[in-house]
Order: sequence, then structure tokens, then C-alpha cells
Amino acid sequence: MRLLFGLRVYVVVAGVAQMTACGDASGPKIGPPAHVALVTGDAQPSSEVGTKLPLALTIKVTDAQGQNVSAATVVWSTASGSFSASTSLTNVEGTASVEWTLGPLAGTQTATATVAGIPPVTFTHRAVAGPLAQIILTRDIVELLGIGDSFRMTARPADRFGNNVPNGSTVESSDPSIVTADNFGIGAILTAHAANATVAITASSGSIVKTGTVIVLPPPCQVGSSAFNLAVGEVATLSGVAASEFCVQGTAGGAEFTAVPFYSDQIGSTLRLSISTGGTTIGASPNWLSAPSFQLLRSVSTHRIEQDEAFETELRERSRRELTPMIPAARLIRQRSGGRFNLSVQVPQIGDLMQLNTNATSACTNPRMRTGRVAAITTRAIVVTDTANPANGFSDADFQSFGATFDTLVYPVDTENFGEPSDIDGNQRAILFFTRAVNELTPPNQNSYVGGFFFSRDLFPKTATATAGVDACATSNVAEMFYLLVPDPDGVVNQNVRTTDFVRTVTAGILAHEFQHLINASRRLYVNTGHSAFEESFLDEGLAHMAEELAFYRASGLAPRQNLSAATVQSSQRISGAFNTFGVANILRYREFLISALSSSPYADNSNITTRGAIWAFLRYAADRRGGLESSTWFQLANPPAGSRGIQNLTRVFGADLASWVRDWGVANYADDFVAALPALATNPSWDFRSTVAFENQGNFPLATQQIDSVSITTVTITDGASGYLRFGVKPGGVGGGRITSRGAPVPSGFSLSILRTK
Repeated sequence: MRLLFGLRVYVVVAGVAQMTACGDASGPKIGPPAHVALVTGDAQPSSEVGTKLPLALTIKVTDAQGQNVSAATVVWSTASGSFSASTSLTNVEGTASVEWTLGPLAGTQTATATVAGIPPVTFTHRAVAGPLAQIILTRDIVELLGIGDSFRMTARPADRFGNNVPNGSTVESSDPSIVTADNFGIGAILTAHAANATVAITASSGSIVKTGTVIVLPPPCQVGSSAFNLAVGEVATLSGVAASEFCVQGTAGGAEFTAVPFYSDQIGSTLRLSISTGGTTIGASPNWLSAPSFQLLRSVSTHRIEQDEAFETELRERSRRELTPMIPAARLIRQRSGGRFNLSVQVPQIGDLMQLNTNATSACTNPRMRTGRVAAITTRAIVVTDTANPANGFSDADFQSFGATFDTLVYPVDTENFGEPSDIDGNQRAILFFTRAVNELTPPNQNSYVGGFFFSRDLFPKTATATAGVDACATSNVAEMFYLLVPDPDGVVNQNVRTTDFVRTVTAGILAHEFQHLINASRRLYVNTGHSAFEESFLDEGLAHMAEELAFYRASGLAPRQNLSAATVQSSQRISGAFNTFGVANILRYREFLISALSSSPYADNSNITTRGAIWAFLRYAADRRGGLESSTWFQLANPPAGSRGIQNLTRVFGADLASWVRDWGVANYADDFVAALPALATNPSWDFRSTVAFENQGNFPLATQQIDSVSITTVTITDGASGYLRFGVKPGGVGGGRITSRGAPVPSGFSLSILRTK
């Protein structure tokens, strides 16, 4: 009995022990990872680049109750350096560690530990340069153009990875009679004192020495050099390294030329050129500036109110930035709503009131609601006027007239060339909202104005669906619409007077422009649905300015490729009215481009006024050069295949060698209607810009030229997509030209040079 009893007790105790163990197992349950904390390894004392840190990087993972989480996968990542492992598992204490070897760049380096479902944690470390190991020269081989040419050579002391080391350096020339070296601490100014020679230079810092070479080139156009023999109006073109030397033959009476350097890498770089003629050239006549024969046609006002292009530039960028991520959801919501967002379509009646958001500084937040009254309804337009507009503005008859203009001119021109817009509200009309909110966008007492705008915000749904998440735009007006300037003859809004005649004149052009933006955006959203982004700003603006020009042709009865001059655009009341409404703004933008031609490009990554002027003029040139049915060109640009935009879109329509088209257009900007007997590629067939621009610029054609110095070095800097204009002459019976380098090196592959004989 005792034995059995003891056994029984043992069993019970064991049972108790087992129950206790079960009780431990059923205690607080460890949940999924909820927190990650840095333990060691962050902000260690500065270490040399490329070395392993003394302390491992350690993190700790816990659940929502603070309990250690084991076996959690940690992913380690860094933009610089390497780890002992790319992933690791936490141990029973919830920790995981790796060793970090720093990357090669001095400065702050970061490493990140990530556990799925939890915000990552970041380690930072200050990496410092190692000991002096090398000297890095700006160039190992420097080319100087001749006597007097110089180059700023940097001789930079560095560690084994190229990080700066705070040591000085000394540069010496092997023959100072040919090239001198004037030191400035970590380099020297190298200056040539002889031509057609080569010297070595030596840079030293402590025990480290680096040797380079300076080549002083011979003068250009020596005996045996190949020279172009050009007639007046002929153009010779050199590209890449071949453009490093250019030579032309003079005639018995001498000759004059303009060299047009052009550069394109399509990434926005800048190219600095140095040119030496070695005394082989002479001076040339100045650029033609004025034409009194047409100055009498009109007194050009110096107080013209300029359109504020900066506002629309910011608006387009805001649209792309804030609305692009919402494109997929907008398509899905529209698809699920049967093609339109408003399922109970009803065209409003005249006199109805509408509440419309006019906020132009935020896409989907902070609505600024205005009350509008429906003043006119036409086949394609619902014209609405803000009930708070200043007094003595447009009448309802005026609003009816704007609707008619939209129906009969703007709508057909834009849709024939760019395609039909979407119809998200199902009413087959656009809303033209004339509101003082547009006037309020111009600060007080300005000689500029915002004429109106389209905001792609209004093409997005107001509310999301369960399947489309939260990507909707709560402040959208859910309509194809524009916001337009209103008359303010008393300057009630910001003391800026806007007469009814002025607003009437600019509004039709604004409609043509903004309607292209609406078409472009809406078709990328809901028609050509393979796109994940709106068109690049420069091209979207270029097409909108082209819409203005196309409306000018329709309104005036004229057509492209007629070389329209200042006299032509003022030849009748109909034509001059159309030009003032739809044409003059493009000419003024092009003028701004010409003023800054060296630093402006038709495909710059912006929509500044100079870029707008350039892309409009280039599109006109390119369409004329391409030929065929012009509406097909515009339709292709406005409706590209999925993923095509910007430069890629231009290349798809105008050909792979887009740079050569921009180069030839650069020659045409200078030569057309100035030099006789030009080849077709060097002309602008649609416009006589020499007269039309001067007509709007007090008789001056503002494209700047520069005379090549016959004795000293001539320098010029051009940006990607830009051209320069360098005049020079050649003596009777002689051969003249120049050599070109770029910052002490041969010109790059994206450089080309066109030589035009002008006289």
C-alpha cells in the first residue's frame, strides 16, 4: 500500500508538474513583430572609408507587448559598403547582428535593418578619408589652342578611393618656355607660350607624384588642311571630333561666314568651347537688326501686359507630382462606374447655380468654393460666371459669344488635331468658368496676368471605391472645365485693371491652349490607358502653343508654309484680329527664346517661357520638315503608345536623329529670311521670323551673335539643345577657320558645327 501510495503520489506530482509546464506554455503568447530598436552599432566614432566597424550592428525585435520575438527575418541594406550577411534571424533574445564594412565615399553613410511589416531602423556613421595615396588631375592630357590659351588644372590629393585629402600640391612644367604653371594650392593655371609643342607636367604632394601631358596645338588651316568651298547660302556640317577644326575657302573678293556650334546629349549638360583662329580670319558684318519698312505698320507698345507663364509652369508640375500616383485608381473607378463618374447626367439650365472649387495651389485638399451662375449653354460649352465677379464685366451676350467661339473654332481645331477629350460627367460639354479667382492669382499692381488654366485635378473622381482604395480627389469638380480671367475695369481685385476689350482679346487663345491640355491629360487618363504619367511639361506646353497657332490659321484663313511676314499678319482686319488673339503670344515667347538662345533648349526639363518659345518654334519647323498631313503629326504626339513621352515621343514622330533636326533648326533661326539661297533644311517655311519678331520687338531681331576674335581665344558656352552664332570673315583668296576645344579636351561626340556662308 505504501508503495502504491507513493507511486500514486508520484503520478499526481508528475501530473502537477506537467500541468505547471502546460500552464507556462499557455501564458502570455508571443505575437508578431511590432517594434524594432537599435541596440549597438549606431553613431560609432568616425572610421576610415573601406574599413570594418569595430562594433557590429545589432537590433532587437519585440511584439506589441514588448516580448522578444525570435526567428524573425531581418534584411540588411546599405547604399555604400557591405555586410557579413544580407539577412539574419533574431535569436531567443530577439536580437540580430551583422558586421558592416564601410563604402568608399567619405561622409555620412547609412545602413538599414528591415523586418517585414515594421518601419525600418537606420544606423548612421561618419566615414573619413584615408591617408594620401594618389593625385588626381583634372585631365591627364590637356589640349591648348595656342599662345595665350590657358587651362585651370586641378591636382587633387586623394586617398585610395579618390576622397579629398587636406594636403596641398605643386605643379611644374618640364619646359616653362612652352607652358607655364602658376600654382594656386591644389593645382595650377597652365598657359601656352608657344604653338605646336608638347610638354610634360608633374604634380606632387608629399611623396606622391602624378605626371600629365600638355599639347599645344598648331594653328588651324595650315597647308594641306581640307577646306570647304561654299557658295552664299550653303551650309557645311561637322560632327564630333571632326568638328575640332573647321576651314573655309575665301573668294577673290573675300567671304563672310557664321559658325553655328550645337550641342546635344539630351540630359541637360552644358558645354564650354574655346576657339582659336590663329590669325586666319578677319572681322565680319554685324547681324541685321531692324527693318524700317514694316515699323510703320504699327506703333509697338512697350507697355504690353505679359502673360504670367510661371503660374502655369508650377500648375503643370503640381499636377504631375500630386496626381500621377492616383491615375490607376481613377481608371478603375471610371471603369466600374460605366464610363462616367456622374451617373445621373443632367445638363444645367441657364440661371442655375453651381458650386465649383477654384483652388489652384492644391490638387485634392483645401477647396476654395465659388458660386457660379450658368450664363450660356451651347453645343459644346456651359459658360458659368462667378457671382462675385467685379461689376461692369461681360454681359450674358458676351458669354454666349464665347460659347459660340468654343463651338465653332476652338473645339473643332483642337479635336481634329489632338483627338476628342473624355466626357467624365456625361454632358458632352466643357465648363467655361469665368471667375475672379483667376484674377486673384496675380499679385497687386503687376504688368502681367494669368489668363486662365486647366487643372487635371478635375478629371479625377471625388470618391474612391472599395476596390480602388483611397486614391480619389475629394476636391475635384469632376468635369472637363477651364477657369478664365474676368474683366475688372476698376481694378477691384489686387488693383490690377483688366478691361473688357483686353480680356475678350486674350480669352479665345487661352481656350485653345488650355483645351489641348485637357485633351492631352484626359486621353492619357481614359483613352490611351497604357500610360502611367502625364506628358512631359515642355512637350505638353509646346502642343498647347501649337493649338493657338492652329486656331490662328483657321481664324485668319491662312495656312502653314506660307512664310508669314509682319506685313502679312497686318494685311487685313480679319488677319490682324486673329494674329492678336491667337498668334502674337507665340511670337513673344519665341522672342524670349531668341534672347537666351545660348542657354535655352526646346526640350529642357521645364516649361519656362524660353523653353515654351523654343518648343513651339521647333514643333512648327519639324512639322514643316516632316511634311504630309499635319494633323497626323499632332495627333501622334498627343496620342503616343504606352510609356512614350517627352524626348522619346518626339523621336518616335520625327525620327531617331532628333538632334540633327534641332541642329538644323538652330541654323534656320539665324539664317532664314536673312541669307539668300538657303537649303530647305535651314529655313522656317511657315514664318518670316526676322520680320514678325522684330515687329513685336521695336524693330529689333534679338538673336545675339558673336564675332570670332582673330587674335585671342574666343569662348562660348551652350547648353544641351542650344546653338551659338559666331561670325567671321576670310581674306580674299585665303583659307581661314579655327580650332575648337572643350575645357582643354577634344569636343564631345554630341557636338556639331554648321558653317554657313553669309556673304
